Amino acid sequence: MRWTDLRVGTACNQACRFCDQVGLAGDADHDAVIAAMQALPHREGLVLAGGEITLRPGLPMLLRAARQLGFRKLALQTNGQILAAPGAARALSEAGLDAVALALHGTTAAVHDWHTATPGSFRRVVAAAKQAIAAGLAVRVGVVVTRANSAQLAGMVDLAHAVGAGSMRMVLCREEGAALTEARMLAPRWSAAAEALVPAAERARHHGLDLELAGLPPCLAGELRPLLADGPTVREADRVYVAGAVTREARAYPAPCDGCSLRASCPGVEAAYLRRWGHGELRPVGAVHAEGVEIVLSTAAGATSRTLRQQMVQAQARGARVARLVEPLPDVAGLIRDAERLGLTVIRAPS
Repeated sequence: MRWTDLRVGTACNQACRFCDQVGLAGDADHDAVIAAMQALPHREGLVLAGGEITLRPGLPMLLRAARQLGFRKLALQTNGQILAAPGAARALSEAGLDAVALALHGTTAAVHDWHTATPGSFRRVVAAAKQAIAAGLAVRVGVVVTRANSAQLAGMVDLAHAVGAGSMRMVLCREEGAALTEARMLAPRWSAAAEALVPAAERARHHGLDLELAGLPPCLAGELRPLLADGPTVREADRVYVAGAVTREARAYPAPCDGCSLRASCPGVEAAYLRRWGHGELRPVGAVHAEGVEIVLSTAAGATSRTLRQQMVQAQARGARVARLVEPLPDVAGLIRDAERLGLTVIRAPS
């Protein structure tokens, strides 16, 4: 399903240290939001976002209007502070809401509340998740990965599973907005983030929780590459600002990207990151060649699901287009899903 993020303003009840809307002001009125909905080229999934979308007093009316316009699924991107109140999530569900994407930035109040600069926000977002589940809403957890919370990523997956979330999205903090100040320097190094994300991905597979990653260069992702979302260039096409538009600097392809076999599918890297840290971490993948079109995955030589994923990622980078799965295999459903995310054609074969 194609989703569009409709950003309708910047008013918020938190002061997140990584916010990319710092310095922006403005909230679209009801009629402007309705007009923006009507102008969208499809009627599939619609995510209403802010700022903090639940601050809008007319939110139930917007949800009902979206239903009348024929949108198949409706979701909110929210920090969960208002949804923590008993009955708030159920009221929005009755107005037509299907799902919420809740922002979680730590496994403890100390870490989460520091990121949001809002005491009590951790307790409330956990309560919001439980209220949303009780109201029949699907819950997705969104995490901004920073230098301050990267050690807790695996624990955040466990917490998301514990509160009933079915999916997660982890995006690396950008070198922009509030995070740009020298005093904070919240954006993590790519290599350190990749290392911290591996155990998080393993916990997600353990729980059967769908995990999506964004902001990590694909050449550094290794076995995480199947989890990478479409690049920001693609996702920005499905983000519509009705008010408070964020202007992003064009992404770059430094010298190591020349000749990398992943360049055609890579959205590039942040120019601000390169100015601060350089491009020494990038590890371009060898040029694609015609040999090895098929990768055969089996448990020969004691291969585990993790090593099989590594083999698949490496083979795809070398030009493989087909994954032949010789069963039985551990976590075959997960291997098939990851192969398809890599663009490989899957052939299942008995041993």
